[in-house]
Amino acid sequence: MKPHYFFFSILFLSFFSVNAQQNSQSFSSDKELAVDLMIFHSPILNRNFVGFAADAKYYVAPNWGTGFSFSIANKKISTDYGVGSAEPDLSYIGIGWLNQWDVVQSESARVGFNLNNGLAIVNLRDRSETEVVWDEFGPSEVPVSRARSFFYVVEPGLTASFRLVKTKNTPNIFLTTQAKYRKAFGSPEFGKSQDFSGYFIGVGVSFIGLFDTL
Repeated sequence: MKPHYFFFSILFLSFFSVNAQQNSQSFSSDKELAVDLMIFHSPILNRNFVGFAADAKYYVAPNWGTGFSFSIANKKISTDYGVGSAEPDLSYIGIGWLNQWDVVQSESARVGFNLNNGLAIVNLRDRSETEVVWDEFGPSEVPVSRARSFFYVVEPGLTASFRLVKTKNTPNIFLTTQAKYRKAFGSPEFGKSQDFSGYFIGVGVSFIGLFDTL
């Protein structure tokens, strides 16, 4: 996907934000939890990654939601960047603190600007060898890590959600699209820091109104 598609997506979401503002009534989301589950596309090291992302926001004020963001992706690659990997594999994990300010908020639509900042971990592994790791589910075998890079990331973006299903009881189900730009800061063990920056396009569903009596 070319960079101009990213900016087109921003304009597309902005257009719908204006439409939603003109055709919806005011609605307050104070003390409400929203969870977004998305499939995303983003370039990393000049390769197109498809992964999974999840955002969870609690609205501490009528238009302001704060919470956390998580994303994960994995891809087989053809180069080992000189680290000695026979079957190179690249994994990406991002964890951050998310803040969103809704400029459109109604029972049928939400559009907001958001800012995520946190940590990204990019792991270059070798699928020809495995090692045993332990987690809460017990031991499991994973590819051996050959190099690992850590980044501080800042991601400004825009999220638009449009209601798909209305229920008498919360939560309601929304179609959600998200466009943002990831800026990575750090000194990687492989590649250049700018190789880990890029656009992020996501689409999925949101559950809005979870535990809104908290």
